[in-house]
Amino acid sequence: MIKRLKETVFKFIGDRKIASKIRICMFSIDIMLTIFICIFARGYFNKLYYEEVEMQMQDTMNVISESLNNMYDTLLTNVISFASTPAIQRVVVSGRDENNYLNQEGVQVQLINLISSNSMIESVFMVNKDGTCNTVYAYGVRPEKNLSDFLADYGTIDEITWLPNCQSPFLQQQDVIPIVIPLSTLIPGDNVVITTKGEEVATRLVVLLNLQKFQSRLSLSNANYFERSYFVVDSRGNNISLKNPQSMRMVLESQDFIRGVKENNKDTQIRQIADLTDNVVYSQMLPFSDLQLISVLSKESLNRKIAAMNQFIVLMGGAGLIFSVAFSALLSKFITSPLERLMESIRQIKENQYDEPYETKYDDEIGQLNAAVNSMHSTIQSQISQIKEDEHEKYQLEIQLLAEQINPHLLYNTLEGINLEVLNNHTLVASSMINNLGTFMRIGLNYGDELIMVRNEIAHVEAYINIMNHRTNKSISFQSYVEEELNEYRILKLILQPLVENSIKHGFRDEKWGEAVCIPSIDVHFYRKEDWIYIEVTDNGCGIDIDKARDTIYRNEPEGGHHIGLHNVYTRLKIYYGEAEMDFQTIPYYRNSVVIRIPGK
Repeated sequence: MIKRLKETVFKFIGDRKIASKIRICMFSIDIMLTIFICIFARGYFNKLYYEEVEMQMQDTMNVISESLNNMYDTLLTNVISFASTPAIQRVVVSGRDENNYLNQEGVQVQLINLISSNSMIESVFMVNKDGTCNTVYAYGVRPEKNLSDFLADYGTIDEITWLPNCQSPFLQQQDVIPIVIPLSTLIPGDNVVITTKGEEVATRLVVLLNLQKFQSRLSLSNANYFERSYFVVDSRGNNISLKNPQSMRMVLESQDFIRGVKENNKDTQIRQIADLTDNVVYSQMLPFSDLQLISVLSKESLNRKIAAMNQFIVLMGGAGLIFSVAFSALLSKFITSPLERLMESIRQIKENQYDEPYETKYDDEIGQLNAAVNSMHSTIQSQISQIKEDEHEKYQLEIQLLAEQINPHLLYNTLEGINLEVLNNHTLVASSMINNLGTFMRIGLNYGDELIMVRNEIAHVEAYINIMNHRTNKSISFQSYVEEELNEYRILKLILQPLVENSIKHGFRDEKWGEAVCIPSIDVHFYRKEDWIYIEVTDNGCGIDIDKARDTIYRNEPEGGHHIGLHNVYTRLKIYYGEAEMDFQTIPYYRNSVVIRIPGK
């Protein structure tokens, strides 16, 4: 099936003109090149765009990470300064002994100073071992908010911990991120330190960061030409900074995301941790508290930009294809116009209408070929002229030879017959024979002209049959059938007489006479079919040896004395008309035909 389709396609293309082949080839090349360029450009620019987006995202995440780290370092520095004040030291030392807890009012000033030290701090308070708190009295606790419920899980935290954002217990509609910082003192001594995991905690300082300001810091380098979101999670993937987790529910609940967060705990390099249906998620470890900065890229935004870019590439490819097709058409016309003109010259040479040789403007291969065609045409014309001259001379000699072969023999025999009729006092018969002989000779000579009208050629052969009937007493019947339009048509002379002579000599031989022929007859037909004229000579004699007759007309030198007239007629027709055919049909004693076909023009 594929082979047949391939052959069909190649046959279809192979039959086209060169201009069409050039257009098809160039158009195919243009299409393949355009497709290749579009695919290559699409892949290259898409990859470039992804790399640019990732690079910008990495730069942004590095900036955010550095900013958060600076903020955290500043916060710890301020907390250490805060914890080093005597008022806070007394609170921490008192908190180490549950039975000797001192709640000093002087801690208020230090709490206020700590809040003022960083614009991101919304509020601070201290959670003691007995569940009581040191707070800034100016803020107070919201009536509907039970602080003990807010502090329920703080008692188990023994290292610096960032907790998921929540609503502030002090200010209504204010969202905060709690940071729990455990404090204790060195033993012996009263220096306050931040505890590490596993150490005994005396007091826990809770710093409430303003969530809105924290989010503003996360989005400080966000780009506006593609959508991405930044937030912070803990080592288990729990949301820390997202105010509306529902917006990222598909990300936060994804097992790929949770697994990626848990596995990304080695260094601060930016990694792609999940490729979800609608988003691509990247993570970077923050240098503190096992937190991770998460960046979520929206695929819809990326695809929208990429689709616009791909559309531009396709439009450019289409414009390039249209330009290439137009250029291909012009180029094929430029290449094939000289070829078409050369083909026209060859057609004119074929039809012998090349009167004005065409000269090309350029000396390329086509120009050289055109010069060769002109030179060939000149040589051929010269040779044709010479051949025509030679053939004409040869033809004249053959005509003369034929006349010498026919006329003396017939003339002598006819004159002898006339003489016998005169001696026998058959004057009417002698007169008729003389009249037929005069008609035969006058028409045969035709004033030296090679062509003769059909009606005169028939009259010539009719006179010949009358002469033969007088000489042989065979009473041959003769009929002619000529289409009306062919009566005045001019053909080569002396065509019918040799054929009729063959019929009389070989069809009505004396040794075969009377066996099956009741009334000997010869018919001549002239008719036209399409662009050909047919001449048919029919008799009811003993028949034709078709193989021998065909062999005779095609031999250059026919053997024996039979059918020499056929060979002469065929040779003269070929010389004069260029193309002629002669064939034979035979049904002995019924219908034997010699059919000649010559061009109608």
